[in-house]
Amino acid sequence: MTRDEIRLKALLVEILLIDDDQFLDEYGPDEIETWDSLAAIHIALAIEQEFGYSMSPEEMVSMNSIGDIKLILRQRQIAFY
Repeated sequence: MTRDEIRLKALLVEILLIDDDQFLDEYGPDEIETWDSLAAIHIALAIEQEFGYSMSPEEMVSMNSIGDIKLILRQRQIAFY
């Protein structure tokens, strides 16, 4: 796990109140009951604070899984490889 992935995992565990084993790329609002529209805003704000990247409203809406969040950040040169 890369340093950035560890940072993202800590952020999502704290915001979504999930266990470490729920940090899976395919998990999203259907699998994580605390992931709602308000949580998505908190995630976007925390990403801005942690990684210095401000998500667009379109990106916020496209966050349908943890893998989607990683993809958005990869496109902004944040390493998850």
